[in-house]
Amino acid sequence: MVGAGFDIKNIHKELSDSVLSEIDIINLENPLYPNYLNNDYSTDIRHFLSLNYGKAIITDGAYIDLNPGTGDAEILNIVRKRIRQSIDFAVSVQSVEVIFLSTFLPMIQLDFYNNAHIDNSIAFWKEIAVENKEIRISLCNTFEYTPDILLRIAGGVACDNFGLAFDIGHAFAFGQIPLIIFFEKMKPFCKTVYLHSNNQHIDEHLNLFEGNLIKSDQFQDIIPLIRNMNILLKPFDKRSLKKNLEVLRKALVG
Repeated sequence: MVGAGFDIKNIHKELSDSVLSEIDIINLENPLYPNYLNNDYSTDIRHFLSLNYGKAIITDGAYIDLNPGTGDAEILNIVRKRIRQSIDFAVSVQSVEVIFLSTFLPMIQLDFYNNAHIDNSIAFWKEIAVENKEIRISLCNTFEYTPDILLRIAGGVACDNFGLAFDIGHAFAFGQIPLIIFFEKMKPFCKTVYLHSNNQHIDEHLNLFEGNLIKSDQFQDIIPLIRNMNILLKPFDKRSLKKNLEVLRKALVG
């Protein structure tokens, strides 16, 4: 199934009839935006539900400044609050999945940091997953060079409703192994793929027809493997979703 990311406040502007007819999934991004969860969003949810798009819903979770791998109890309380708010939002809009970006920093390269991040993350996400069995909760690669830390977290949480999501754009920009190997490692835990382009050094969230992703042999190699996944287009620029869908459909068929 194919979908795209939208702002719940502006979805009526971003989601044209021609795009609506071509997507299976609406990805709501708002909990990802700093300060969105500080305000009353109940009106946004009621309005969105009244539109009755009849599509599957996947929601992004809060991200900026949040580290579930922290060992600081007070910071963890704030993180837990934002994560729970994100899940409440996702459940309210009838999402099948809520996806949180990882906050792991691979450039630190210290064993005690890596191990503490893994142990603390497992304890945190297991608690969250057990509390919220009605929705799938996924952790998505961001700056990771490889998915190995994420795999250890997912294996340690070991809950049926907890898994991983694969961001191709992030792996293309920051990964130090081929995309196909990155994905094959994550695949047993993965149902959803984020797709956007860049020039292979900065997380630019470009359209598919921009940057270097679609020109690369890596993209051609991985496309056959993601055909049966949930694929979400995630460019910052929402004005060209129709063209992005055309490029994606052509790649999936070819």
